[in-house]
Amino acid sequence: QDFYKADFVKLSAESVKEVGSYQVTGAGKISIPATVPTYSPIKRGTRLEKEPGFKRPAVEDEAYVKYVDEKCSLYETAKEAAPSSLDKDIICDRGSLLTLLDFVSETLTPFLAKKGQHSSAVDLVKISKSPSGKGLVLEKLLDVEKMTAEIPYRAGWKREEVSNHGTFKPALQRAVEGDSRTRTISCTGLLQVAGSTAGELDQCFRFLEFELGGLSFLTKARAHAQKDGEYLDVAHKNWYYQNEVKALTTYLKMLFGKIDKSVLVLQRSGKVHEAVEKTVEDIAEKQPLIVEAAERRLGRLVKLLKEVQKAVDSDSGPWVLQWQRGQLILGKFELVEVAQEMATA
Repeated sequence: QDFYKADFVKLSAESVKEVGSYQVTGAGKISIPATVPTYSPIKRGTRLEKEPGFKRPAVEDEAYVKYVDEKCSLYETAKEAAPSSLDKDIICDRGSLLTLLDFVSETLTPFLAKKGQHSSAVDLVKISKSPSGKGLVLEKLLDVEKMTAEIPYRAGWKREEVSNHGTFKPALQRAVEGDSRTRTISCTGLLQVAGSTAGELDQCFRFLEFELGGLSFLTKARAHAQKDGEYLDVAHKNWYYQNEVKALTTYLKMLFGKIDKSVLVLQRSGKVHEAVEKTVEDIAEKQPLIVEAAERRLGRLVKLLKEVQKAVDSDSGPWVLQWQRGQLILGKFELVEVAQEMATA
């Protein structure tokens, strides 16, 4: 489908409204509402512990379906945290919208090809009908960080301690919450802020509603920290790859999550070099054409979602939006019985 002639669609931060929140404790329990931690600026020179890496998701049919079912619990959570907003056309997590925006922006295909997925079928978003009967529930399946999970470190640099594609996210979250006393010691004897080795941290989420191109949305977004009534989104990036952080993606991510300030921590091997703080206004001032570019892509996204609505209107689902060699395919998410002669061929 050609989405590139769609009308521009506007979305302002003022039109996004918070309607609920919840918190997942380190023990896995849910509490409502969320108590978002207060932001503590991270100091230059702080060292962060790196995680050992992700586990590879199940790939066998039955195990994969079970993995997806356990992963997708958005509607049940929304029913508890934002019960008054379940009548929306689209109930989704922020990641699903950003993934589809990457596709209509023509950046997803080259990214997946670079990751070696050019001949693979990649599940992007699971779609199901809301039990209330009106809207669709969209949940992100694509997990870029797990694409390299459990692939051994093969570079020439050898040391006693090797982290296979792990991140610094848990340690960074601990640091921005002001906990710099919980530490571990690296294999080279350096003190570093502890990650998940010191225990799992609580995770806070917010539900937000807005109108976009004639569709009503209820969206779930992560809340890393808050300060003086402002919400902050915190992420890290290697100093040498900071060019991979795109202003447009950051701008849209902040709009969908009603984020007042984005904090990008630039690190070198886990040592904090700089923390860059930007508001939506800062991004728009530095890139004056970014608002127009965002509105163009939001128009494409709305057109895509309306096409999906029409396609699934007469069926019960669930479905999946799948990337195949640069094309976006909508199909039923179900196990298919394979004929015996095909299975043994």
